[in-house]
Amino acid sequence: MKKKVSIILNILIVIIEIFALIISFKHENRIMFEYYTIDSNLLALIGSLIYLIIIFNKNKVNEFTRILKYVSVCCLTVTFLVVIFVLLPMLNFNYKFLLLDDAMSFHHVICPLLSIVTFIWFDDLGNYKKKDVYYPVCATITYAFVLILLNFAKVVDGPYPFLRIYNQTILSSLLWFAVIICMCYLISKIILTLRINKKSH
Repeated sequence: MKKKVSIILNILIVIIEIFALIISFKHENRIMFEYYTIDSNLLALIGSLIYLIIIFNKNKVNEFTRILKYVSVCCLTVTFLVVIFVLLPMLNFNYKFLLLDDAMSFHHVICPLLSIVTFIWFDDLGNYKKKDVYYPVCATITYAFVLILLNFAKVVDGPYPFLRIYNQTILSSLLWFAVIICMCYLISKIILTLRINKKSH
C-alpha cells in the first residue's frame, strides 16, 4: 500500500512540476534559474522522475537518488516557509500573488506539501544518516553564494529582496544569510528526524 501511494504522489509531483514550469516559461520565455523556488522545484521534478524509473524497474534506490530526494524536499520546505514568513510580510501580505496566481500555488504550496508527505511517510529510500543533514545546507549555501556574487557583479537583481546587497547594509546581508542557512539546517534536521522516527515505528 505504501509503495502504491508513493508512486501516485511522485507521479503527481512530476505532472504538476512540468505543468507549473510550462506556465512559468510561457510568462518569462525562459526558465528562471536565479530563483531558489524554481531550482528547488526542478530538483523535486528530477528526483521524483528518477525515483519512479527506479521503482518501476524494481531496482534498489541508489545513493544519488536518495540524497537528491532529501535535498529537494528540504529546499522545497525552505521555499514554502520563506514565502509564508518572509516574502508575504515584505510584499504587504499579497497572498494572492504569492500563493494563488498561476504557477505560484504549485511551486510555493502544493509541490512542497506533496514532497514532504511522500518523503516522510511513503517513499522507499532506504536508511539515512544524521550527517546527511548537511547536504541541503550545502545546496542552499551554494545557491546563496552564487546569487550574492551575481548581485555584486550586477548581473542579477535579487531576485529576492534580501539578496539585493546594494539596497541594504553588509550587516543586513550577513544576517539574512545566517537566518536562511539556520532555517535550512533546522528544517533539514526536523524532516530527517521525522523520517527516521517514522521508519523505526
